[in-house]
Amino acid sequence: MFSKNKTKGQALILIAIAMAVLIAITGLAVDSGSAYAERRRAQNAADNAALAAGLAKIKGQDLAAAALLSAQQNGFAASQVTVNAPPSNNDCNPNDANPYAGNADYVQVIIRSEQNTGFSRLIGRNSFQICTEAIARASGGGGNSSSPLFGGMGIVTTKTFGDSTFLLNGNANVITHGSGIFVNSSSSKALFLNGNSHITMDTYGYTVSGTYGTNGNDSVTPGIRQGQQMQISADTFSFIPPIPTPPTCSGNGTQNTNGNTITFTPGNFNGITIDGGKTAVFQPGVYCLSGYFNLNGSATMTSSGKVTFVTQDMNITFNSGVTLNIPDIEIYTRNGDWTLNGSNTFTPNRIRFYASGSGKWIVNGSSTVTANDAFFYLTSGYIIWNSSSTINLHTPPAGDPFSGLVIYMPYGNTSEVIFNSGDNISLTGTYLAPTAPMIVNGNASANAIHSQIIVSTLIVNGGSTLEITYDASENINIQTNATPELELVK
Repeated sequence: MFSKNKTKGQALILIAIAMAVLIAITGLAVDSGSAYAERRRAQNAADNAALAAGLAKIKGQDLAAAALLSAQQNGFAASQVTVNAPPSNNDCNPNDANPYAGNADYVQVIIRSEQNTGFSRLIGRNSFQICTEAIARASGGGGNSSSPLFGGMGIVTTKTFGDSTFLLNGNANVITHGSGIFVNSSSSKALFLNGNSHITMDTYGYTVSGTYGTNGNDSVTPGIRQGQQMQISADTFSFIPPIPTPPTCSGNGTQNTNGNTITFTPGNFNGITIDGGKTAVFQPGVYCLSGYFNLNGSATMTSSGKVTFVTQDMNITFNSGVTLNIPDIEIYTRNGDWTLNGSNTFTPNRIRFYASGSGKWIVNGSSTVTANDAFFYLTSGYIIWNSSSTINLHTPPAGDPFSGLVIYMPYGNTSEVIFNSGDNISLTGTYLAPTAPMIVNGNASANAIHSQIIVSTLIVNGGSTLEITYDASENINIQTNATPELELVK
């Protein structure tokens, strides 16, 4: 039997242990509450500092000084505050890519503090480390300004619903430099990677409105973060000018043959055929065509200046072996197609293709198209670049109304765009087709794209590589007026 004294001693021990545990729990709760209150205080200070920095940015003032002053007024020393403009990936969550990193329209304030504990010291916890972050968007003010379209993301798929709106199939590779990727669909598998497909980004990371799935040995580097879905409409792109009005012809043109050389003067023509081995010399000016326009194998088309073709619903077909030596060419069409068949060489310095209806641009076989100043506008038509074609296009220079764009299919154009196997594609400038799907087929090589690809959905099929290097100075920017805009986004 136990004595009463021994029982009393055991009870005292149990009570002491229980009291210690209760004190530890109570202390941890008290200290956690204090840490939460400190975090809330720090977050409020970071929010206010980010807004102060944004306002200073709009006014053209020292934004870092404004942020530090605001933080100090809320009880935080300058040594505790970091101000980044533009934002950095080195934030409170360095392993999670920051979608605002590198974007000059945003400012970032990070406040790091330490909350000492009281009761929690009994269990070895002397302090809590606290990190809070705020990001503000600040644009406008001080005259007209510009900002990157879709925040400078190298690839954007705009469709707001549906699985696989960005789909990579077996052994496909997507690589971005200086930019990230945004998938706007909110569906559970908005992004999907099939068998041994890979996405690699060196800057922003990947933002997807919904979630993603994989099927095989796939990878996304550095990772994926969820972002807010964007609402997109025709008004989103209202700053882009419409197609210019086609020029007209006042009379009939002439055609004179001298041996293998055919010389054309500007005006109206009812059908043109240039046979193989012939050289067609087009005097600079405007040519209004109806009926047909065919250049056959080994024909050469040349001019000493700017040549404009107005075709309405007529097709233009260049057959195998055609060489075009025209430094500046414009094509206005409505529903007519421009097709290059076989092995053609087309190297103007400047090219404009304006299709106001369903007109298409089709490159077949091993044709080569190179232009330092290129812009294609397809209202409801589409583009197909078939096997072994070589495409090298550079956006118009600064000052041109379409500067920053290389290909534009306006909102509402849902025609499919296809890059086929064997293509070698080099683009500089934004490829903007916000409601059109794009397919990059097996073994297509698009490795020199200094561009944004903005489409409704994107499929990159087996063996293809899509590599994008983004530079805001080479792509389209949204032009805004002087009205300032300031908002806290994070």
